Amino acid sequence: MAEIRRRLSPQHFRLFFGAILGAVLLIEFATRSATSALVPAEAEVVASVGSPAPDARPGFDELIRRDPLAALEKAQAEHGEQVRDYTCTFIKQELLASGLSNEQTIATSFRSQPYSVVMHWLKNPGKAERVIYVKGKWVDADAGKSEEREQAVCQPGAIARVFLKSLKQPIHGDLAREASRRYIDEFGFWQSLNLLTKYSRIAKERGELTLTFRGESIFDGRPTYVLERRLPYTGDDGVYPDRLATIHIDKEWHVPVSVRCYADEAKKQLLGRYEYSDVAFDVGLTDKTFEPATYGM
Repeated sequence: MAEIRRRLSPQHFRLFFGAILGAVLLIEFATRSATSALVPAEAEVVASVGSPAPDARPGFDELIRRDPLAALEKAQAEHGEQVRDYTCTFIKQELLASGLSNEQTIATSFRSQPYSVVMHWLKNPGKAERVIYVKGKWVDADAGKSEEREQAVCQPGAIARVFLKSLKQPIHGDLAREASRRYIDEFGFWQSLNLLTKYSRIAKERGELTLTFRGESIFDGRPTYVLERRLPYTGDDGVYPDRLATIHIDKEWHVPVSVRCYADEAKKQLLGRYEYSDVAFDVGLTDKTFEPATYGM
């Protein structure tokens, strides 16, 4: 490799190395075993029976039944004020340009200040097995002053790591969009609540929102409130992100532990499924958690 570097100009070397890395990534992807893209059934909604589950913030139970949007806005404000960090298992499945993705299981660590995320794919990784993003930490100096300068550090799969421990990618770049409907800076409970309230407010102002309290259920062994939202979705080029969304709000934590979005009323076309389990709040994550060197990157 050193001999090749001496013979080639820096520009030609980068092109040469990029071609090698691209081939390795294709091999890595091709060797992964395929898994079913079937969507697991949603949790059953049960009617409210007896006294509500214990609630650390009295009044929320009544509010979410009477005014679900106000409850989501309240939950977002409280979460932003009270939660510093958390760890969880994040499960997602999305409709991408390439079709419905396989279900992915991701061990995740999150910190609110500065906004920081570590994602480690445990099931069905794509081209990267681990991604680290810290807001403002990695910037592409050649990209100008737009938001596109923000980058994440990515750890490729085992085969590619023989050649390269890590590489940086724009968080809003083409590869990020190919891999997910949401960018990494849209991850987390606060951001999920923000997206839910944002489009609900737009629809409410236009007289197009239907947001209904449907009852109570159980998700990951924990009691939840179940909301159902309907928007006049017209496709990805329209104003709204989905037609129908089923939302499970944890009764104690007041966060969306499960969100399923559909393009149709019959729930035949899944757009996105986002679920959080094994959640642990305020675990005391440090800078070391979000350092690539911690993971040999």
